Amino acid sequence: MTDMTHSPPLQKAIVTLSDTDLDAGPAGLRWRLRGLVMDGACLVVIDVSEIDQMSSTLLAALLDTHRVCRRRGGGVVIRHASRKLTDVLRRSGLNRVFEVEAA
Repeated sequence: MTDMTHSPPLQKAIVTLSDTDLDAGPAGLRWRLRGLVMDGACLVVIDVSEIDQMSSTLLAALLDTHRVCRRRGGGVVIRHASRKLTDVLRRSGLNRVFEVEAA
C-alpha cells in the first residue's frame, strides 16, 4: 500500500501595480509584497497592466518575493505585461525566472 500525501493548494495573492504605487517609493512596495508572503501567500500574481516600465527597484522587490515563494513551492507571475515589458524581461533573462503572461 502506498502512502499518498496531498499538499494543500498554494495560497495566491493578486496585486495590481500602478505608477502611483511605484512613485510612493520602493520600501512601501517591498513591505506590501513581504506582508502578503508573511500572511501565507506562496503564489503572488503581479498585474502590471497599469505601469509603463519596470525599474530596477521593482525588479529587486519581485525577485525577493519570488525567492521566498519558491522555497514554499510557489513563485511570482507577472500578468498583463505589455510588449515593452515582455521584451525587457526577455532581454534580461527574467522571463525564465518569472512566469510572464502577456497582455
